[in-house]
Amino acid sequence: MNKTAKKIFKSLLLTSLLSVITTGSKAKNSLLPEAEFDDNDTDKINELKSKVIKNVIKINRSGEAVPVNSHRSHSSHSSHRSHYSSSGGHSSHSSHYSSSHASHYSSSSSGSSSSKSTSSTANGLYSAPKTKTPADYSLGDRSISNGTFGQDVTLLADLLVEKYYLRKDKVSKKSGYAQYNADMSQAVKHFQRDASLPVTGTADNTTVLTLQTWDKIKTTVDLGIREIKDGVFGYDVSVLVKLLSAAGYAPEASKIQYKSGFVVFDKEISTAVKMFQAYNKLNVTGKADTPTLNKLKTFQK
Repeated sequence: MNKTAKKIFKSLLLTSLLSVITTGSKAKNSLLPEAEFDDNDTDKINELKSKVIKNVIKINRSGEAVPVNSHRSHSSHSSHRSHYSSSGGHSSHSSHYSSSHASHYSSSSSGSSSSKSTSSTANGLYSAPKTKTPADYSLGDRSISNGTFGQDVTLLADLLVEKYYLRKDKVSKKSGYAQYNADMSQAVKHFQRDASLPVTGTADNTTVLTLQTWDKIKTTVDLGIREIKDGVFGYDVSVLVKLLSAAGYAPEASKIQYKSGFVVFDKEISTAVKMFQAYNKLNVTGKADTPTLNKLKTFQK
């Protein structure tokens, strides 16, 4: 079949060429030289035949006859990219090849990079944030409410005791840290009232920051929060005098001293406390201890 094809192509080409030559037409093919022939120029014609076959027909490896011009005009972009780039007539093909293939390779490269990134993540180059333990919390890191415990709660309890809002023996513990309980919540509410903050009982960031800079002189100390001794003054001492007066053991009014608007605990008040303790069969110490205060509150009107 291949040999037959070769013969057919040869026959067609030679017939066409001889037809053109005999009519006196000039060959205008970029592959052939321009020439004029007489009927008797056999040698020149034979030479031209050889050039026609050589430049027009190509036999590929499988033995098929392939037109050379067709091959050059429609060859694949991948095998003739340099030809298209230099040939002005095929600039559009080169542009197509460059854009489409460059896009393909860029996309492939990106996909590969993404795959590597995912793989890196999977291989442990990225680690999740560490979960905090009770020991990791600093005061102000989180809002503190009932049941919360940790280092920050311990620091909050210390501040509430220091500022006279909480008694130390009212602090409960869990896993070695202070735990926010009802007593701490009441202490926070008390402070929030003193500081003109929203009274929520939750130690949020604003409450904590205000408490850290709070001047304890401004604390309206509840009676029983701290030990009352000579020289102590404040809201709680004023309340103590009121309770002594309600129970019938009021200090002499002219001898009561004041500081910053609050009563100062002195010997006059201590004597009134001793008298109350003796009458109610309590340890006579002159100090406003817990048994004495509890008994005094029963007389509160």
